Amino acid sequence: MNRVGTRIAAIFNPHSGGGGYRRDVPLIFSALRGLGYEVEELQTKESGDATRLAREAVAAGFDVVAAVGGDGTVNETINGLACSDVPLAIIPTGTVNVLAMELGIPLDPPDAVRLLGGDAGHISWIDLGLAGDRYFGLMAGVGMDAAVVASLHPTLKKALKEAAFAVQGLATYLTHEEPLIRVTSEERTVEGYFAVFGNSSNYGGAFGITPLADMRDGLLDVCVLKDKSFVSTVWYWTAALINAHIKHPKVEYFRTENARITTVEDGKEVLVQTDGELAGSLPMDCKVVPRALRVVVP
Repeated sequence: MNRVGTRIAAIFNPHSGGGGYRRDVPLIFSALRGLGYEVEELQTKESGDATRLAREAVAAGFDVVAAVGGDGTVNETINGLACSDVPLAIIPTGTVNVLAMELGIPLDPPDAVRLLGGDAGHISWIDLGLAGDRYFGLMAGVGMDAAVVASLHPTLKKALKEAAFAVQGLATYLTHEEPLIRVTSEERTVEGYFAVFGNSSNYGGAFGITPLADMRDGLLDVCVLKDKSFVSTVWYWTAALINAHIKHPKVEYFRTENARITTVEDGKEVLVQTDGELAGSLPMDCKVVPRALRVVVP
């Protein structure tokens, strides 16, 4: 990688991946120093810390900010780096590391560290999405998946890892009533019960809700499920495993630069999640921010 400097702010979550990588974190920092970096170790303690620390690192003139954690830590770090000139390096240590997978970043921490040295990595630009005032690299989910995120217990996530979402998703579907929502954009207006605004093709570890999305095309891919019956819901998630859902008549799939999402019925709360973290509730505007993030990639 062509060096942009030698000062790196390493933001790390000691609890990511259920704490399984805690003993590896000092080795990661040692490896970064072995590449010639001056490393500032910045530990997160509560929600929002990574965003604050990333903003402070930008203001302090650091050359690179590394997010050492899972998608939650990465998303918070992105929100501190968006639209700055400071590149993000991702060193995956989380339960799920979807953005790293999307960008081709090695999931083994030592291999990810090597991107910061020699000719193994380079700095590229990607688009970001913006839901309300929160940036996202992967997607914004409106409706059922956000309700799952809100109810997912950390113990279940630690025990079942990726499968925890499916288990909690079934429980949420059986106990949670999904209100009708409306997506309004220049291209079209669609009503449904669940919507994803994808900046990336990868939604989870095994499948993509917006499989045609490109992080460098200046657009968000929108996928709206227009039916909430049990049969349609099960079919939708199953078909997504092979990208067959986007051609179904109960699904609307299109691209846009921006959209407004509202509830059709007043007084009904519908949650929004970005990259697996709660981002608020409707009404909300969602748009793409082209070339908003510099990132170290292979």
